[in-house]
Amino acid sequence: MRYFLLALFISVNIFAQKNVTISDTLNVVTLQKFNVPADRYIVLTNIKRISIQAELLDSEFNKIRDVEEIAQTLSSKEVISKAKGGRGVMVQFVAKEAIEEPGVYYIRIDINYIDEQGKGTASAYYLINVSYPIVTSKINLRENYFYSEKETMSFATAEFSDPNGYSYEIIDAAGNVLAIGTGSIISFNKVFSNIKNVGKEITVKGYYKEKQFFYKYNGDDVHKSEWTFRMNKPNLEEFNDWKKANPDDRIAISAWNKNAMRLLYTYTGNTPNGFVVVYPDIKNFQFKGEPKELFENPHYSRAGNFLYVSFGLNKEFLAQMEDCAEQPVKLSLKFTTQFGEKVEKVYEGIILK
Repeated sequence: MRYFLLALFISVNIFAQKNVTISDTLNVVTLQKFNVPADRYIVLTNIKRISIQAELLDSEFNKIRDVEEIAQTLSSKEVISKAKGGRGVMVQFVAKEAIEEPGVYYIRIDINYIDEQGKGTASAYYLINVSYPIVTSKINLRENYFYSEKETMSFATAEFSDPNGYSYEIIDAAGNVLAIGTGSIISFNKVFSNIKNVGKEITVKGYYKEKQFFYKYNGDDVHKSEWTFRMNKPNLEEFNDWKKANPDDRIAISAWNKNAMRLLYTYTGNTPNGFVVVYPDIKNFQFKGEPKELFENPHYSRAGNFLYVSFGLNKEFLAQMEDCAEQPVKLSLKFTTQFGEKVEKVYEGIILK
């Protein structure tokens, strides 16, 4: 038995604050649960009693904490029961640990046992190099997004192998939870389609085993699994014959030009992949035309993502105008959109008969 233990802990001498022997070196990443030894269980034979302890040490061999998770078969109680009045039994065990911070660590395993030859002890040191995990794809969230945009991201790493270990939450600056989910793939569609989130600073937090982590991608820069951006409303755009390119422009509209008797509005926003278009859903609609006797039947309607504001001209008023006459006019328009934006537009020009 003791010869077996000596063979089990064959190692390499290293020198630190004190001389120790290293049974193996493990390279792992933060939050990644690993086994010590890495690739096998330790097997002991002819055991009648056994006690196993493991400690996590820092780079100077100072104790950080006990290693709580040790998978052992048979258990210590089962060993005593099965070894009564006969030969010893076989015991297998492995220590399991996860470390949150990168650096150099050691795990020390101490075994106290009684075998068929009597009492004995054995110890082993394992060198643990802990680094940051690496995300499998670059995370390119922008600083600003528009309402109704579509966006998806993944924060999966090459080393965190448990797909069910990933989770995330999306919160606003006040800490209100906007969305939560499991997995490493996040779709922002519901968050971006909620009008209550317009104007908010939004933060995404990614977790593995319920903890945030730091990661690398294609270099030495270290990033936290947390990303912040702002969600904005698109810009209101208008399309009509009444819009001046310059303040001194003279707007002249034919009384028979039906296309000029409508004003079009929509929300648009340019993105790296194209643009978004949103219909202005309005309330508190007001239309005023001067002279008021000229304008009739002002109303609004929807056509796709466009708001159409239409009006007609009073035929009797036009009949009283001389041919080629010019009538100065003024249009005043007010409404409130779904974003709470109060829109006020004024157009001045000439109606030509």
